Amino acid sequence: MEPAEKIPKPTLARLQEHFDHLVPRNLFLVKQNTFPNRVYRIPGSSAVKDDVFVAFKIIKEGEQYICEYLLDARGYTEHRRHNIYTDQTELLENFEGQFGNSEFEDEDIDYEEHKRILKHNTAIRKLLIKKGFLRK
Repeated sequence: MEPAEKIPKPTLARLQEHFDHLVPRNLFLVKQNTFPNRVYRIPGSSAVKDDVFVAFKIIKEGEQYICEYLLDARGYTEHRRHNIYTDQTELLENFEGQFGNSEFEDEDIDYEEHKRILKHNTAIRKLLIKKGFLRK
């Protein structure tokens, strides 16, 4: 079996810089021994511990590295895809009705809308579990 190819250090540094803009006072989310196609679940640094969590996976597409990740900051989550080479980020499928999870209180929505949001969030949770970003 051939050993897995490590992601180049300059690529990891660019990704770390991207995360530094998202997570204040973060301490090295991206380690030097980071491999493609593996999920890494990292809590924020001691300064923001328990408030921030990032789960990410780096995928190589052609000659470029793409990072998909789930950022959870105090119950507000965003599922994103970041092209490390071009520094472009796009939102992927996300929960609706945040803060927290699929359960929320909003008296302005009707029952059908509430059920639609619950169904949507259940599907998103399953997707994020399948990707390895959330645990059951």
